[in-house]
Amino acid sequence: MLTYGLVFVVVLVLLAVVVGETTYTIQLSAAENDLELAAFLAANTLEDPLSGYTEEFVAYRQWEDEREREKDEDESDEEDEEDEEDEEDEHTSGQGDEEDTRFEQEAGGIVLTQIGPDLPRLQQVASGYADDTHARVTILDARGNVVADSIYPIEQISNQRDQIEVIAALAGTEQHHVRADPFSGEDTLFVAAPIQQGSDLLGVVQLSQPMQDIMEAIWNVQLRLVGAGIAALVVATVLGIWIGRRLVHPLRKLEAAALAAAAGDLNQQVEISRSDELGALAFAFNFMVDEVRNMLEQQQAFVANASHELRTPLTNIKLRSETLLSLGNERPDITIRYLREIDSEADRLGHLANSLLDLTRLQQTDNTRTPDRRIAIRPHMIAVVQYMRLRAEQGGVELILTLPERLPSLQIWPDQLEAILINLVDNAIKYTPNGGRVAVNAEVMKPNVLISVQDSGPGIPPADLPHIFDPFYQVDKARSRHRHERPGFQAGSGAGLGLSIVKTLVEQNKGQIKIDLPPEGGSRFILQFPLPG
Repeated sequence: MLTYGLVFVVVLVLLAVVVGETTYTIQLSAAENDLELAAFLAANTLEDPLSGYTEEFVAYRQWEDEREREKDEDESDEEDEEDEEDEEDEHTSGQGDEEDTRFEQEAGGIVLTQIGPDLPRLQQVASGYADDTHARVTILDARGNVVADSIYPIEQISNQRDQIEVIAALAGTEQHHVRADPFSGEDTLFVAAPIQQGSDLLGVVQLSQPMQDIMEAIWNVQLRLVGAGIAALVVATVLGIWIGRRLVHPLRKLEAAALAAAAGDLNQQVEISRSDELGALAFAFNFMVDEVRNMLEQQQAFVANASHELRTPLTNIKLRSETLLSLGNERPDITIRYLREIDSEADRLGHLANSLLDLTRLQQTDNTRTPDRRIAIRPHMIAVVQYMRLRAEQGGVELILTLPERLPSLQIWPDQLEAILINLVDNAIKYTPNGGRVAVNAEVMKPNVLISVQDSGPGIPPADLPHIFDPFYQVDKARSRHRHERPGFQAGSGAGLGLSIVKTLVEQNKGQIKIDLPPEGGSRFILQFPLPG
């Protein structure tokens, strides 16, 4: 959960940075657009011929032209006068009427400009738009001279014709600029819009707003974003703790059950109260414990059955050997009979030991190992039936083989195929009464080849079907046992190992085995082997 929380915090911080930068860009762009729009609207108002503002611009232009002509005349006269008179004339001209003269001087680093004509309507427009836009409004003439300002006296404001936004407005384009305000020293956003009638340029409207005001709105948005992020972090933390507890509680129960099962208590079961991954894990744990318990029970039953099967012939041998030792040579007939029975029990022990070794070896064999080549199964099936025919005749059972003319080759071990068929045929003969029949068939049903061994015996009770392939399981434990010798795999010891060996061999050759109970009686074992690709 700490990792989850750390990842969430990192993602939240990155998201806040990205959103913050995006918000800053959008807010700044919006402020620039709003200020430019306000300047454009103000310019449209001032350039309207019906508004009457044009007359003030014309009056100011005439005054400027008149002052230019006077200046040119004064300069022409000064060329003929002496240097001293030139200085006096210049001093005298500088003391003229404030309403009709214009002078510049340095005062505290600010260029002072005195304008003659009074333009009250333009000053009123500047003040009105400043109240509406909450920005400073400055109105300039076509030469960049200030004719009205909403905050400062116009004589304190220098010519603006060299400013970037004013140059762009005079050229008919839009351009904003951020620079330090000469009065407040703060970074300020400046925009400008031209005032013109047709091709006649009357002047420029300049709007400015401190960046602090713009940043204040941006910081408000950022603070709201941070607040929302902190709230989301708190909610995610609480939710994470709740989810963590929901996850940890069943895991701790599962841990306790696993430790108890490891200690030997295989009756442990975890309650399944949910259908998510934890529920699936609990189901898998319960299934595993059941399988382990069943496996141990099977192993215990296997050991008990093996012990019983081994103890019976050993007891018989022990009893007969003791009798022979006690009788000596007094009863030759009993001696010969007991010796034959001891030999029979020894053979029985040998077959049982071989079957156990076969079953153990098969279960330990790597079932992913496949034959190097395909074999024709028809000759091997014929050989098995011929080998088992004498056994069937001795038991009074008819053995029938039915094969198609052509059978496909299979990728299967030939000795294992013969062992499978010998065990199945031997088992069928044992459970078929005198006068019955055992049929061995093969057919192709794509994508498999089916091999069946069917007998006409009493069949298998349905209750025994789930256990028919378990080691040492016998449907009728009272039946007599039969012995058949053949190199390789044994045909069964009579101890209930034959079908276990068959199932293991079939599965190791990528096949399947199933049991069918035909309506006419008896039982039928069906083998399915896949056709080679």
